[in-house]
Amino acid sequence: MKFILSVRDMKRIKITVLAGFAGVFLALTLTSCDLTFDNPNAASEDQVVSTVQGLKALTIGMRREYSISLLSPSVRSAGLSTREFGVVVGFANPQDIELGGTALTPDNGILTAIWSNTYQVMGMAEQIIANSEVVGEAATRASYQATAYLFKGMALGNLAQFYESMPTTVEADGEGDFQSREAALEEAVLQLEAGLAALGSQTVPDAFKSEVLGSSNFNLRQTLNAFLARFQLYLGNDGAAITAADAALALGAASSVFSYDDGNGNENPLFLQTVQEPATYRPVDNFGFDPDEFVVDPADGRLAFYLSPRDEIGFFSALPVETMGGFYDAINEPIPVFLQGELYLTKAEAYARQGDVSNAIANLDLVLTKTDDPFGVNAGLAAYSGGQSAAEVLLAIYRHRRIEMFLMGTSLEDSRRFFPDFQPPAEGDYDSYDRNRNFYPYPQTERDNNPNTPLDPSI
Repeated sequence: MKFILSVRDMKRIKITVLAGFAGVFLALTLTSCDLTFDNPNAASEDQVVSTVQGLKALTIGMRREYSISLLSPSVRSAGLSTREFGVVVGFANPQDIELGGTALTPDNGILTAIWSNTYQVMGMAEQIIANSEVVGEAATRASYQATAYLFKGMALGNLAQFYESMPTTVEADGEGDFQSREAALEEAVLQLEAGLAALGSQTVPDAFKSEVLGSSNFNLRQTLNAFLARFQLYLGNDGAAITAADAALALGAASSVFSYDDGNGNENPLFLQTVQEPATYRPVDNFGFDPDEFVVDPADGRLAFYLSPRDEIGFFSALPVETMGGFYDAINEPIPVFLQGELYLTKAEAYARQGDVSNAIANLDLVLTKTDDPFGVNAGLAAYSGGQSAAEVLLAIYRHRRIEMFLMGTSLEDSRRFFPDFQPPAEGDYDSYDRNRNFYPYPQTERDNNPNTPLDPSI
């Protein structure tokens, strides 16, 4: 008998939201998210559209929907497809992603969660934008608008890392038109730019950061710029990526986190999957690199930060796995929304792709020699001394993106971008460490309800 969902997957089941369901009726929104906040009185449907307290509840719910229900399956699926993760139990959904190839079917519950929760977040963001005028105070109103644009852009850009095409809007009849992933990334960029425009010169109130964004250190303006840099890089807009990364860096050390606690359904979702026993996933040794091709320098401080030695092999893959560290090792551990090192590596890659090798190496060195990372991700190594060609430097950048941003959900997109000609191996070939698929099949729930759903990619 084949189990479809692990116990933890079942705990995370949400009401499925089709890509076209623009309204995401408020009653569904409130029942599908735990909106626990300081005021224990749950907002009614009327309050959500007409009161500041209801808007606050909806925005907190959107943040938690993203940081739990969307972030977790995204990190897990990307990690399995690129050998960052190994499955250590016999559940079908993660095993099928780990197998890749034709083993990955449209009814996979983890992939369905990525799809449906993306449009859930987008629908909630649209409601917040549409109703933000109930907030009279200008800075707070701008903060609500910018937050909604941020999460809408992040959700859509995240989905574009996994699928060839997708609706870029939420339609009431459930029949959204599919656009290319490039168009989806361009729309994500527009959302982030709209967020920056909405914020303007306003200062986000401290109460908004702590009560709505969940962290007194959440830097909304910096986060909008950081994701703008990420998605511009994905689009190949190298100059725009550098500009956005510089804008983020000019605002100081990265500090924005998704915050968690040890109850109320707001636990660190990756801790529940990777550390709390019986764990479903464990990180692969050597950051998932094929040890015949690349071995991480034993002096690299990120080894001890992300991984602890463990004598175990994966359930199917027989790859050696380790104990999870980093940002998933405690039930209330905050997860960075983005890392400082990503901004340097974005600039390094963009410069290298423009042929500016000296600036590429200068930004790579900022990662290699870093000892003061705001989140403790410190390589503490010597400066780069490898090959000086653009191709050699790009390979080094790829390797250090994988180490620096280990299990942050970006590895599948990185693998495709750096190795566009790589062909995924046959199903079950674990000797290939790059990726086992290029894109995912569309969820069966979308195909059943949206006649515009295209054919699944072959691999």
